[in-house]
Amino acid sequence: MNSSCNFGALFIQSKGQPILYAGRLLQMLDKFPANTGETLEVTIESTASKFLQGVGFADGIEIFGQREKKAVIFEHFSLPPEEREKTKSQLPFTFSVTCRNRKGHVSFYNMTLVDGRQEWWHAGSAMIVEEIENGRRYRCNDFEFDDDFDDMIFTVMRKA
Repeated sequence: MNSSCNFGALFIQSKGQPILYAGRLLQMLDKFPANTGETLEVTIESTASKFLQGVGFADGIEIFGQREKKAVIFEHFSLPPEEREKTKSQLPFTFSVTCRNRKGHVSFYNMTLVDGRQEWWHAGSAMIVEEIENGRRYRCNDFEFDDDFDDMIFTVMRKA
């Protein structure tokens, strides 16, 4: 175990605030600015983990026609249910999420599915947020103690 990659412990020390690690700003979650009713396009571009990766949403959203306070979309949702046993995912996978709150943002974070448990915000979990044209790219690390930030890469874009 590389204890320097225990980002969960570092986030506890920072009280959840972003941390500086190896010259990179790491975050537990990102509050993407969005107005009530605004639809954002999310794309899981790639994953490089033996565990299923997912994008978590919070603060009141609508996804696949359902309003939820919180939700997570895992990479295997890119496949019909009958194919998920034999194939992990078919990426890239793009879907829409609509802001259904008055807070002025939708929160995004990375999630990992391990033995039926959802893991986030501890151990090696963290993400690097990059500004891109019309949105942001997220390079995510799951709970394993490494710092490759390739366990899941996803983007959030404003719909034109």
